Amino acid sequence: MTTQPDALGHPDPGRYLSGGWPVALLERMAFWVRRVHHGGHLLDLGCAEGALLSCLGERGVGLDLNPDRLRLAADKGIRVCLGDGGLLPFPDHCFDTVVSMEVLEHVPDMSAVMAEVHRVLRPGGNWVISVPNVTLRSWYEMWREGRPYYCDEKEHYREFSPVRIPWFKHRFMHVKELERMLRNQGFEIWKRDGVRYLFPQWFFRAGWLQRCIESSNMDRAWSSVPWICLFPYWRIMVLEKGGA
Repeated sequence: MTTQPDALGHPDPGRYLSGGWPVALLERMAFWVRRVHHGGHLLDLGCAEGALLSCLGERGVGLDLNPDRLRLAADKGIRVCLGDGGLLPFPDHCFDTVVSMEVLEHVPDMSAVMAEVHRVLRPGGNWVISVPNVTLRSWYEMWREGRPYYCDEKEHYREFSPVRIPWFKHRFMHVKELERMLRNQGFEIWKRDGVRYLFPQWFFRAGWLQRCIESSNMDRAWSSVPWICLFPYWRIMVLEKGGA
């Protein structure tokens, strides 16, 4: 028997008690939220256990569709709300900033979520998102082995890639298509960033050199190098709501 997905697309909300996010991703997301959020109301859409709001130290609202995760977030002193990203239980223009860390890959209808975020943001407000992204290493491994690499059909509706990957049944969405959808919903892309750049194992023969090149300290350098900057493990985009 096939389990019917819930409103935000998870076959079983209880499967996603992740237990924690990589520090490098949390810190980089927190950096960009601090750059754009200067007081006012903040929503963490898909807050899980509240790791990002805890890292920010902000009095924001965490929304998730999993009550178990929300209880863990509430234990940290975070204001929580049980809800669906495609039908947010908030009035129009009530948030100054929205953040969604590793959410859109789980959502069956991204357009609905984008429209709802646009609705609840004030004009000129910001949406900071991160999504998983095909790296140079995973792209090479998929080409070499002829099988999907770093993707989970049971958890993700799609993966995001800076290059076309037509070889597998599991869907890879080109990031340009994602950006087109965001623009169509009224968002302007203010900043692109990335966390963790992974290279094919043969790229650097010396193990110590590869560990250095792939360290979080090198992220800022790689994110400014043409072509390579397209392949972070986690892609970050800072968006601004256009219009009056």
